[in-house]
Amino acid sequence: MTYDQCQAVLAELGRRQGTDRPLVRILAGGLVVRGRVVRNLPGRRNPVSPYGLLVVEQPGLTPGPASMVQIASIPEDGLHGVDGS
Repeated sequence: MTYDQCQAVLAELGRRQGTDRPLVRILAGGLVVRGRVVRNLPGRRNPVSPYGLLVVEQPGLTPGPASMVQIASIPEDGLHGVDGS
């Protein structure tokens, strides 16, 4: 998945969920990561790079540990909402 594809999927999930920090399920490299996307990180430093980092934290009253997933390691169909959409 490219950075731009990832941002498009996140924008759609955020629109459906009514938030700019959607709950996601990521399938990458044989692992499944579930949680809320952290959006307060700065964007890509190199705007022509296809790579980026998606940071997901466990939701709750107190944020849990964060998982970092390289966007390039997510297959094109590997980013979904927690409900499977």
